Amino acid sequence: MITMQQFEGGTLPEIPGGWTSRTIPAAGRQLELVLPADPDAMLDDPAVLAANEVNDYMPYWSYLWPAATIMCDALLAADWPAGTEILELGAGVGLVGLAALTRGWRVTFSDYDDTALELCRINAVANGFPEVGTLNFDWRDPIDRQFPVILGCEIIYDAQTHDAVLDVISRMLLDDGVCWLGDPGRSQAPRFATKAEAAGFCVQVRNEQGQPDPQASADGFRIYELLRSAP
Repeated sequence: MITMQQFEGGTLPEIPGGWTSRTIPAAGRQLELVLPADPDAMLDDPAVLAANEVNDYMPYWSYLWPAATIMCDALLAADWPAGTEILELGAGVGLVGLAALTRGWRVTFSDYDDTALELCRINAVANGFPEVGTLNFDWRDPIDRQFPVILGCEIIYDAQTHDAVLDVISRMLLDDGVCWLGDPGRSQAPRFATKAEAAGFCVQVRNEQGQPDPQASADGFRIYELLRSAP
């Protein structure tokens, strides 16, 4: 039997290691987050192990990935108009999407785990954003819906997912849209960029400040901006 824990804005299942809350300085704000207290504790959870046997499921959503706060700050350089609809891929605990909400953009959090999406809703409510959208889907089966902006952070570290991520972007990005993918300097990111160019995208590199910077360090944070055609 799964027992539930009540939070402002929703309920979450009890998990190994429990839940905690943290204040994260990001995008010029102090953002309040509920998140798993010990994500590693979930790796031995019988439910996680069973799901992994079925479809290679891993609870990656439960980690606050290190590049997330950097990407939040980089979003301050984006000039998309207030009200722009944004899809966040692999939202996890929702920090990047929260930073986007503070800019006045309309965010749809997406993940393939219902607990992650409920957590995103709870974190949005905790920061004063009660109206947010969520989408549950697997990258191997994109939804027929398009957005002018797609965001993702630390989702291109695994070469085995590159084709699926590119397919999602190809199918869910508007023709004149833009995709920003943040990466902390992992070795697979440049390979993803090469594959994106081969798929017909124009790829531009941005630095930690969100500014175009072809010389941005390959060993540090980068944003890979994907457009369908050169600006």
